Parts: sequence; C-alpha cells; structure tokens
Amino acid sequence: MTNLRYIAYVRKSEERAERQELSLQSQISKIKEYYPNIEIVKWMEPESKTAFKPGRSIFNEMLDLIDEGFADGIVCWHPNRLSRNEIDSAAITYRLRSTLKDLKFCTFGFDNSAEGIMMLQMTMNQSQYESAKQGRDVKRGMEQKASNGERPGQVPQGYMKVPLLDQFGRLQTNKDKIITSTEIDQKPYDLILKMWDMLFSGIYTPGQICRIANEEWGFRTRRTKRAGGKKMPTSMIYNIFTNPFYAGYISHNGELYKGNHKAMISLEQFDLAQRILKDRGKPRSNTHAYSFTGLIRCGECGCSVVGKSNTKYIKSLNEYKTYVHYHCTRKSQSKVCTQKKYTRLESIENQIREIISQYQIVPEFKDIALSILRSKHAAESKFNKAFRQNVMDRKEVEMDKLNGLIEMRALKLINDSEYTTRSGIFKQNLRKLDEELIDCNKRTTDWLKIAEDTIELAFTAASKFSSGTILDKRKIITSFSKSITLMNGKLTIEPNEWLKPLAVKGRTKQKYQSTDIDWYSDSKLDIWRAWWDSNPRHAD
Repeated sequence: MTNLRYIAYVRKSEERAERQELSLQSQISKIKEYYPNIEIVKWMEPESKTAFKPGRSIFNEMLDLIDEGFADGIVCWHPNRLSRNEIDSAAITYRLRSTLKDLKFCTFGFDNSAEGIMMLQMTMNQSQYESAKQGRDVKRGMEQKASNGERPGQVPQGYMKVPLLDQFGRLQTNKDKIITSTEIDQKPYDLILKMWDMLFSGIYTPGQICRIANEEWGFRTRRTKRAGGKKMPTSMIYNIFTNPFYAGYISHNGELYKGNHKAMISLEQFDLAQRILKDRGKPRSNTHAYSFTGLIRCGECGCSVVGKSNTKYIKSLNEYKTYVHYHCTRKSQSKVCTQKKYTRLESIENQIREIISQYQIVPEFKDIALSILRSKHAAESKFNKAFRQNVMDRKEVEMDKLNGLIEMRALKLINDSEYTTRSGIFKQNLRKLDEELIDCNKRTTDWLKIAEDTIELAFTAASKFSSGTILDKRKIITSFSKSITLMNGKLTIEPNEWLKPLAVKGRTKQKYQSTDIDWYSDSKLDIWRAWWDSNPRHAD
C-alpha cells in the first residue's frame, strides 16, 4: 500500500444544509496534515456542488482517471464528501473490486475488505439518509414558519427582515438561528404603494409604472451581497402585482398563510389587481390617459363607458387638435343599447364639477363635524371591540372543525382526498375571518383619521378637481360617488351616504346658518340632519 498513488478530492456544497462542513481550504489542509507521506499524484479541482444527486463533473472525471489507471486510490475528508446518493456510492464500492485499491479518510477508518466495504456502504447510506432527513426537516421547518406568519427566505421589495432582541438587548435565537420579524422598508414601501395606486387607477400599464418608477422616482432594487441596487426589471413589477404577500398573506407550496407583517393592500384590492392584469394583457398607448374610464356606466344597458380620442386638423388655426369623447361599449349580451351619442370630455368634467359644487361644506360645519367625530370615536371603538370578539368566537368554531377533521384523518375515518377538500373550505373561512379581524383593527385605529380626511376632501374637492391631476380627479369622484351613469349625454351621480348630511347649497346654506343654536353643539348636527332627511332634494 505504501507505493499506491492517490487522487485528493475535496467538496463543499453551496447549500445551507451542509454549511457546518469544513471549508474547501480546511479540507485540503487536513488531508495534508493527516497524510503527509502518501503520494498524491493529482489534486482534483475543488468541487462546490451537492452530492445528494449524481452528475458532479469533477467527481466523474476522477472516476475516469481511476479507471484509466492514472491512480490507485482516493483520499478525502469524509465518505460523505464522495457521495450522498445511491448511484455514486455504488460507483465507488463497485470499483473497490476492480480498479480502486484504497480509500483514505481523515475522519473515517477504511479497510479494503468485505467488512470494510460493508461499513463504508453503511456510512454512505447514513449520509444519504441524513441528507434526505435534513431536507425533509428543512421543508417542514419552512412550512411551520409560514404557518406562523413569517415568510421563509427573503421577503419581497418594500419589506425587510429585522433580528428580534430579548429584554436584555441580545439577539433571539432558535437552534443557533437568529429569529427575525418582517418590518417595513419605508422608502421602497412608499414607492411600491404608489405603484399599486397607479395600477388601480386603470390609467397605467405595468410597463409604464415600471418605467416611471425607475426613471422618474429613481427606484432601485434591494442591495444584497451579490446583486441589487439596480433598476427594477419589468418582470419584477409583475411579481409585485401577483404576490399575495402585499395583501398580508404568505404563499408556500400552494397554500396561503396569514402573515404577521403589515399588509400594503387588502385582499379585495389584490383580487382586483389580478382582474386588471388579466384584462390588460396588451400594452396601451400612453398618448392620452382617460380620466374616467371604468368609473362610469351606461344608464341604459349598464355597460362600461370608455374614453376615445380623435385628432383633427383645424384649418382656421392651422394646427391639429385632439378631442376626447366618452361612449358606451355596448357589450351587453342581454340588453340592446341605443346609446350612440358621444359625450365630450369637457361636458363630463363640467357636469362633475357642477355636481361637486352642490356639496360644498360650510366652513363652520367642517369644524363642528370634526369635533363631533372625535367625540364619537369612543363609541365606535366600543362597537369594534364587540365585533372583534364576535369574529374571534367564529374563528374558534372554525378551528374546532379543522382540528376535528385532522383527528378524523388520523383515525382513517376519511381519506386524504376528502380531508384536502373539506380542510380547504375551513382554511378559506379562517382566511376570511382573519381579513375581518384586520379590517376591524384598522377601523379601530384609523377610523377617526379616515373620517377627518374624508371631510377635508369634501371641503376642498371642488378646487382640487379643477386643478388636480388625473389621479386626483379619479380619487375625488370615487370618494364622492356610489355610482355614476351616463345617458343621452347627461351624467347622474349617486352620492355616497356620508355626503348627504354634510352638503348644503342655496337656501339650505341660509337655513343652516340661520339656525339659532350653538355652532359647537351635537344638537345642531342632529337638527340639521333631521331637516335634511325631511328635505332630501336640494333647494334651488
């Protein structure tokens, strides 16, 4: 054996599953330390590839050299460096009966005998089992992490993972792994939130949103050790708009789990985004943005009213001018629509402006309304608390049903197919209840701010509509209207309920201001509301 020639083989997988193994350089040093006197005729190039599956090029090259008689034996750190799969293990043990005369390991004693080969096979099989078990444990751990509300691996743009500290300021760990929570990465979070708003506006395509984010906002992807800090590719904007993580859910192995992180949008908004992406498969021209497309319905057939631009040459002005008209798509299959008239954009905006002007809030009433809203906040919080408890009780019932179903499967009272079907229903119900809890918590914390913002919007709506951007106009009209219809060129807006007790005009304003009651009392609002209920139509 002293005259045998050896090939030295070192390997380290790049996968986390083997991060405890020695580095490549450490393996080389140990081989030289343990076997300083053997003849190593070739050091194979260090291989950084998992041995859990066959197909390692350097490993196969080494076997070819052994078969050609270039060397007689192999030296390496441990048998699991040579193989963690059945095929490569068999390739090694088979050659021990022909071309391969010896194996040397730094951490394993090998004897080229029937018993030694059997022990080698058992060791390699144990390595294969440990790899398979480790992979299964990793998958189970990732699933458990997802079910606990934390996304396994890296979180999407706009969020970041932050290490958790204990009460003494030390890192919290679990089996030597640092425990983290998902927090907002504020700057990209705010920009991505604007991207969602642009998608919901119906004006911009994902490609246009991506271009604006990169070129106008200076958006750059998260910087990591190997990549990042670059412009967002178009594929990423689609990944963002199709990722339920932004709606507060974690997708893992085909299942949706409720996340612990702050949702950027609601689940309903996420579903709307998927419909928008489906409907907008082809890019649109950005030569003109239609402010009210998707907001107005035909008063006759109920189909969408869309915008259309037409450019004409004006001979008297010696220039081209673009006109925008709105018309019914007439795509109803159940109703025949006779609406063929096109309505000019200017007419649409003038009618909206006139309707909004009917809902000018008296400055004094703005202060009263805000004061009353703040006093009512406590009552709203009490109601939300009772509602939240009701949802929690319903959630407990669904959890009992799911646990009962799990016991039935364990006792083999139902098969796996039936369990999957029925458990899917319970899990869907639980997701809906979780969404209700989020909405309830949001109402409790944001109710007052939303109400104040709503009154502020109503107070400034007319001026903002005249001077604002397309997005401003869409926001105002959607905030004000429950529904908008267009028929024979006439626009009809059904106002939201909150407008009715707030709006005054003409004699309404005079009567309101002449009411001899303290401006800052709740009774003034009640009397004014009662007067409004008995006079639902505006006075001229």
